[in-house]
Amino acid sequence: MILLGVTLITFLLMHAIPGNPWSNYSSSPRMMLGLGIDATLQRELYHRFGLDLPLWRQFTRYVVGDIDDDGIFFCGAVCGNLGPSIQQHGRTVQHVIFSPPEGKTFWESRFGYSIRLVLFGSLIAVGLGIPLGIWSGAKPWSAVSRAISVGLAGLISIPNFVLGLFAIIVLASWLKIIKVLPDWSMPGNWIIPAIVLAVLPMANIARVTRASLMNILNEDYVRTARGKGLGERRVMLVHILSNAIVPIITFLGPALMEMFAGLLIVEHLYSFPGIGRGYWEAVLKLDYPMILGLTLIYAAGMSLVNILIEFLCEVLDPRVRSATHQAAT
Repeated sequence: MILLGVTLITFLLMHAIPGNPWSNYSSSPRMMLGLGIDATLQRELYHRFGLDLPLWRQFTRYVVGDIDDDGIFFCGAVCGNLGPSIQQHGRTVQHVIFSPPEGKTFWESRFGYSIRLVLFGSLIAVGLGIPLGIWSGAKPWSAVSRAISVGLAGLISIPNFVLGLFAIIVLASWLKIIKVLPDWSMPGNWIIPAIVLAVLPMANIARVTRASLMNILNEDYVRTARGKGLGERRVMLVHILSNAIVPIITFLGPALMEMFAGLLIVEHLYSFPGIGRGYWEAVLKLDYPMILGLTLIYAAGMSLVNILIEFLCEVLDPRVRSATHQAAT
């Protein structure tokens, strides 16, 4: 039901945009020059992609399927058929997203590029965010903790497109460290886009980790453990982090999925050949099937991550497992 609702909302918003894929002033040079497409050809294209049908039938055609001109039924998105891309000469959306160029592997496809960039960004966000949060939360009133908090607040207030443009100006134009149009087959060229993508989630993860630790530092069992003479490292690892991990993991899911939203900006800034840049281009060109397909993939990924996060929380914390069992019974 969630995926159906997301598809319906996206479908309605998409068709509320003025224009169509062949008379779109935002990206069509012909329209900018005042040269429209031939009316007869436009009617044929409308019929080919089913845009001459009522909106309700276009929606059911996309989701469930329909009967083509030859009288043959074809299945829709429920069968994994995301439809033909209007701006990709009729290639199916799933082929554009998931199929690599000839002679390449899956990781060279648009989806593969984006997944790799998100994985690199996730390593940076988690690898820096959790240690910074622990460092700041262990001694919350120290000068170092306050400096980290101020720095994290500053990073959260900077949009990723501003940070990305700043990195291009400084590192590419002034210092000549990176190229404006890098070669993505070189792993070193992925560092700056991954950092720009990871900065905001990293800062949020650090702040959640710090808040989670501070809520536990003054608990009775923590004071008891210290009173027994246990070392501070053992108290932190065994008694504090083991109880603070659930809120952190709960936040990791939305934080990491936030990177997929950040792909729209980062990939466009750095001309990265992933699904984020493809989504941006699809919106500009009003490629309806591509917009719907990418939105559906994102919503499905978000739902899957939420399910995995809930499962991990039940595994790591018996209290969550007990509460879930009691609610079920």
